[in-house]
Amino acid sequence: MVKSGQFSHITGYFTMSAELESAIKERLSRLTKSRTGTSVPKACALTAGCPKCTNHKGVRLDVGTATLVASLCDCVEACGVCGGSCLKPDDSKSGVGPCGTPSPRKIVGIINEAHIPSRYYEADLTKFDGFNLADRSQKTTIMNWLKALQPGKSSGLLLSGPVGMGKSWLLAALAKHLAFQGFSVRYADFFQLVHELREAYANDLADKSSLRPLQNVDVLIIDELGKGRNTEWELSVADSLISDRYNGNKCIIAATNYPLRSSASDQNQRQIDYLRTDQSQTNQMNSNTFEPLSQRIGSRMFSRLTENCICMEVSGPDRRRR
Repeated sequence: MVKSGQFSHITGYFTMSAELESAIKERLSRLTKSRTGTSVPKACALTAGCPKCTNHKGVRLDVGTATLVASLCDCVEACGVCGGSCLKPDDSKSGVGPCGTPSPRKIVGIINEAHIPSRYYEADLTKFDGFNLADRSQKTTIMNWLKALQPGKSSGLLLSGPVGMGKSWLLAALAKHLAFQGFSVRYADFFQLVHELREAYANDLADKSSLRPLQNVDVLIIDELGKGRNTEWELSVADSLISDRYNGNKCIIAATNYPLRSSASDQNQRQIDYLRTDQSQTNQMNSNTFEPLSQRIGSRMFSRLTENCICMEVSGPDRRRR
């Protein structure tokens, strides 16, 4: 029989109600006893590889109103070994362990807190072929970075490039991949984030703790960095996020439509190139479009961000026009 205190050590990733804990303890007690009896548990659903599961991890993904919603797959609920508890008998001191590593319940919790936009339901790293088929080095660099990633120890990733490259799609794919690896992630559109925080502060519904979920995750993903009016307040939000994660050596993955650095001649050339395009098919732009990110967010933030990130200026055809 598993002691109650052991559950916090075994699970550790969700707060268990007394009723749920009692049900799981009863189930595990029966399963543990069956190890020495004549009854033999059926194969674990995760080991068998359910065809309905995302990545056969016991997790189901659905499109929510704004963000992706995760839930346990039916195969986990009907599992002959764990009965939906995501725990099974093993040879450890406690006699039980997770069905999978990470546990399906942990993955569900991470994804539901990640705020991954629903529009990127189909985003998957297995479908990522690079931003430019003529330059495979971009994909190689990103995949090698991901393979070596260790939150708290490794560098982050900063992508810069024109609209339509697929940067946001890749950020969502990375968020899903990391969640299934058991890393806590949070996807935040910077423009939307500062808008929500501004409204919350205006209605006395927020304080500095409002940023805590973004500051504490293993990997923070920021899309549209530099977008907005860049008021002093908006810059202070960005500075708080970037500085906190910089000081804590916490990983940031970010994307921006602005070039990282550029000279005056570079900005002039971008404006000339823009004027030569068919603007009826080009996303709306303004005079700030051609500013470098270093100028948009300030040299201090830019320096801290680039010091802790592998920086990549991506290029290629606009995928939205294909």
